[in-house]
Amino acid sequence: MDKQNARDDKNQQLNTGSNTPSHQLSTTHDSTVELWGGIEKAHPEQQAIHMIALEEVFKRFHTNPNTGLSSNSVPDARAQYGPNRLTPPEPPSYFWLLFKQLFTGFNSILWCGGILALLAYKAFGSAHPDLSNLALGILIFIVIILNSMLNSYQEIKSIKIVAAFSKLIPTLATVRRDGREQQIITDELVPGDIILIRMGDKLPADCRFISSDGLKVNTSELTGESMPISAGIQCTSSNFMETKNIGFYSSMVEQGTGEAVVIATGDSTVLGKMSKLTRGSEGDEITGLHREVNRFVLFVVLATLTGIVVLWITWGAWLNNSHHGFVTLDQNVVNTVGLIVAFLPMGLPSAVTLVLTIVATQMYRQRVLVKSLQIVETFNSVSVIATDKTGTLTQNKMTVTHLLWDTQCVYNVPIPQPKIEPTRTFFQRIRRLSSDALKIARRLSNGANKLARKLSSNSHPDESERLPLVDNSSEGSEKLNIASEVRIQAFRDLLIGAALCNNASKQIIKDIEFGQDKVGATSKVKLVGDAADTALYHLCVDQCSVDIVRVQSVNPRLKVLPFNSANKFMISANQLEVSDSSIVEKDRFVLITMKGAPDMVMQRCSTYKTNNDEILPFDTEVKNALAVRQEKLGKNGYRVIALCQQKLPRQQYDSMMEKYKDSQQSSTPSEAEDLSGFPSNDYCFIGLFSLLDPPRPEVPAAVLKARGAHIRIAMVTGDHPTTAKAIAKQVNILTPDIADTNGVDTFKVEKSKDGKTVLSLYRNDELIQKYEPHGKNTNNSLLQNTKRITKRKLTYDHDNESQRNPWYKRIGLSILNQFDETQSEIDPTEKMAYIPYAVVVSGAEINYMDSFMWDWVLSHQELVFARTSPEQKLRIVSEFQRRAEVVAVTGDGTNDAPALKCANLGVAMQSGTEVSKEAGDMILLDNNFASIIKAIETGRLLSDNLKKVAIYLLPAGSWSQIWPVFFNYWFGMPLALSAFYATIFCMLNDVFMSLAIVAEKAEGDIMTRPPSLRSKDHLLNWKLLLHAYIFVGNIECFTGFFCFCFYWIDHGVPFDSFMFTYEKFGKSPLTPYSIEQLIQMTYISQSVYYCSLCLFQFFNYFATRTRYASIIDHNPFWGKGQNLYVFIAMILSVGIQLLVTKVQWFNEVFHTASAPVIYVLPTLGFGILWLLIDELRKLLIRKFPNSFLAKIAW
Repeated sequence: MDKQNARDDKNQQLNTGSNTPSHQLSTTHDSTVELWGGIEKAHPEQQAIHMIALEEVFKRFHTNPNTGLSSNSVPDARAQYGPNRLTPPEPPSYFWLLFKQLFTGFNSILWCGGILALLAYKAFGSAHPDLSNLALGILIFIVIILNSMLNSYQEIKSIKIVAAFSKLIPTLATVRRDGREQQIITDELVPGDIILIRMGDKLPADCRFISSDGLKVNTSELTGESMPISAGIQCTSSNFMETKNIGFYSSMVEQGTGEAVVIATGDSTVLGKMSKLTRGSEGDEITGLHREVNRFVLFVVLATLTGIVVLWITWGAWLNNSHHGFVTLDQNVVNTVGLIVAFLPMGLPSAVTLVLTIVATQMYRQRVLVKSLQIVETFNSVSVIATDKTGTLTQNKMTVTHLLWDTQCVYNVPIPQPKIEPTRTFFQRIRRLSSDALKIARRLSNGANKLARKLSSNSHPDESERLPLVDNSSEGSEKLNIASEVRIQAFRDLLIGAALCNNASKQIIKDIEFGQDKVGATSKVKLVGDAADTALYHLCVDQCSVDIVRVQSVNPRLKVLPFNSANKFMISANQLEVSDSSIVEKDRFVLITMKGAPDMVMQRCSTYKTNNDEILPFDTEVKNALAVRQEKLGKNGYRVIALCQQKLPRQQYDSMMEKYKDSQQSSTPSEAEDLSGFPSNDYCFIGLFSLLDPPRPEVPAAVLKARGAHIRIAMVTGDHPTTAKAIAKQVNILTPDIADTNGVDTFKVEKSKDGKTVLSLYRNDELIQKYEPHGKNTNNSLLQNTKRITKRKLTYDHDNESQRNPWYKRIGLSILNQFDETQSEIDPTEKMAYIPYAVVVSGAEINYMDSFMWDWVLSHQELVFARTSPEQKLRIVSEFQRRAEVVAVTGDGTNDAPALKCANLGVAMQSGTEVSKEAGDMILLDNNFASIIKAIETGRLLSDNLKKVAIYLLPAGSWSQIWPVFFNYWFGMPLALSAFYATIFCMLNDVFMSLAIVAEKAEGDIMTRPPSLRSKDHLLNWKLLLHAYIFVGNIECFTGFFCFCFYWIDHGVPFDSFMFTYEKFGKSPLTPYSIEQLIQMTYISQSVYYCSLCLFQFFNYFATRTRYASIIDHNPFWGKGQNLYVFIAMILSVGIQLLVTKVQWFNEVFHTASAPVIYVLPTLGFGILWLLIDELRKLLIRKFPNSFLAKIAW
């Protein structure tokens, strides 16, 4: 509607050589063959569609730029071209996933153990091959296969979850069909559709532009060029990939608005043709969680190799010579297998995959969508959240509360209050329904009479009928509350500006509804636009009864400069309606309206309109008066928008636009700011709108919860500092304990007497220090580095850069990257000590900050950044990272993409632009800040549970299994744990229990701990090893040997009869048993040791299921810490013990035996003792958090 004239002009310029009559554009056909048969499915590049006239394009696709495709022709087109989606890559083969699981990770080590066990059966030349070695090798192979199947199942499940997540948020496109603007799912687009494009969109298909208002698109995904390209309707190159009148599927719209006709969809697009190459170049990103698991695997491999080397050196250099025959070669090989199995925490890989699957499901229920499951681990380290205000902290439901003009006049917009209906009896309800029916009938009758009078009248309605007026009955500081008849032109101009300089419109949209397990989309008519535009729309329509559609139609828009975060204003040009239709177009007037941030708008004004419709100079006194009004509104949390206008004759406007076109085509760059030809000054200031966007009710509590978790919340907003400060206080970013009690710091840029720039630092408006920076943009090199990082992330330049290194360096860097994060160009320093003060910084002052000022500002506990640009937001993030902070950034706009990419964790909003969603690591489906805090808590739970799995597996899984082998060699005693029992324990008993630990709930203090330090707090660190091996491992190992020795001593074999006896066991000194009986007793004693370890692990679970909380407060039986899965795991563990010790087949093949319960019972005492010791340890840590015991706690 508003671009029709401009579009027709452009079409005429391009189509001067076309003889196709314009009326043929709307020609339709009923036959599918006639309509689509003549159009080839080849890509438009082969048809030179970028070079032919636009009218020919419309004819080729049977569309119309003003009305779009007809609904009747869409099914035929979809049948011809198919859905608008790229053919997805082939899902990974289940066989390939199983193959990888079989031969990678821990299983690659187990294959060696299984092969060694088979070789120990016959290959080493034993005269009497032991069948148990063959059975052990086969058992290991079976366990490898079963374990691989379990891990493959979990991996397939996680792949399906991620694939399901990618389909949860369907991408929408705004199209014109049947003359109506509506939203459809991009899959339903067909060639010939007219799409409406705005800043922040992702182009849904290959298209040719038919109108452009400052449109700039980023084609980095296809070309690698990160700089946006100015789109136009002219063909600028014969090369299809280089012309500026073609937009490519998946390109991001970074600025402006426009319209385009779809020329290719799905696999027929340029990206669709390149998809195979694109998929081939992609690789799995190594995340922090990958590196933590890889470090664990590396430790296990090194420990295993060390143990095997020590074992073979002991046997070869001493034992086989000094005590020949005590341990044969076959037995030494089997003991090697036992060591290999002992060191492998087989439950860890399954636990990692399972915990990620559980966490992903939990986060979706919390309305958080993660793009990669592994990124969840980053939440545990987040120390700063840089958050937007509008829509994240607030409800994004703006309401205009006041209209202000002149220096004192105010109109209070009435806010409708919900009526509370009193309870009524049945008869009262019947009477009420009857009364309502009569009122509706009377209203319909009156409406019909009015309509008849209007139709019978030839006169044009008076302008006063179209715009409501305000009764100005008094002068001075008046507050008008009733919109009746307006006699104040400034008020009328505010309403006209709100109606014309407004991009909100009602459209048929797809409303996405997120259920617990599925996503639905319903079509409905809804007002679409940003929060400020929709608020002004509702002001005109709902509060002031303005027929906004008619106002916009009789005052058609000629051009618009959309709002962007750099200018912070929007400009529109509309041709004004005239009462005399005989006036030619060139003699009409154009109204140029600018609305935006008051400080940006007022500096472009030279006059202002008074309450009496006088135009007076916009002097300093008036500006100061308006600043006071703005400050007063800002302190109460109102957002303020200023509006100004300028009237020009149409001829002057046209010549101004022609001059701008000539300057754009000129090769000489212009130093003036680019406002798309609009005047940059000499506007007439009209007035202000105050808007209220209340905070979300759950945000204040969520902010306090984050602060309790030692996470700082930094508000980074484009609003005025006063407004930002007021909202920050409402949501507890600025708290009474710090901001009100200690004070709020600020600084101002001033000039010294000698003309140098000086920063004056204030605390509670009192000067505390003067500082002379090293110059404006002193630390600009850091900003350039940050931009380069972002550019590489956006254009995949990192892969190209790595190719420049020699092959051996690339291999080395690739291996190093598996275990340690590569060095960033933003070199982090040590974390700073925080000072208990708040700080409010304006964007205009950021450019003067050097390293000292950044240290001073970012050391505050409470931070508010106002009037910031996207570049400054990126700078803030990089400066936080430089000070060793892990930063989560929220954003919903196109210009937030660099900050979202640069952040450690980018959080996009569901209501945001496609560009921001593409850049973010996760998406908040409910746009709610509180969901971030829930996600951080979930991330901390993931980290906690993985540590608990590790601390559970290591004491018995490795420590208590290696010492029986070494004690057997060094002390000449019987082997306390066979390789078979070690295999069963590691691969079955502990796996079930570790998977149950994954389901543990969060402890009560999880959100009171400080964030983990990524450089120090690893999954496997010295604190965890100290606790697992020295504390738990030694007690558990001692318990097992106690039960083992208890059995021998109780059967009349004293301690000195089985210690240091080596090959003379049972002979010197003599025992009352034969060799055969001693061998059978050895089997029983091994069963005792094995069952003792299994039982002690139950107590180890109860001790390690909490890090600091008491088992009483966080028990698995009831309450918030309930975990009934563990009891199922215990039953399975006991069942496995009974199976391998009681079943005769296992006794004969694997040399097992039934374990007398009496010899296992001492484990109960030791287990309870350890549980009490650990409870005392946790109590002391809670009571004395700064003690030595707390510092070494895992």
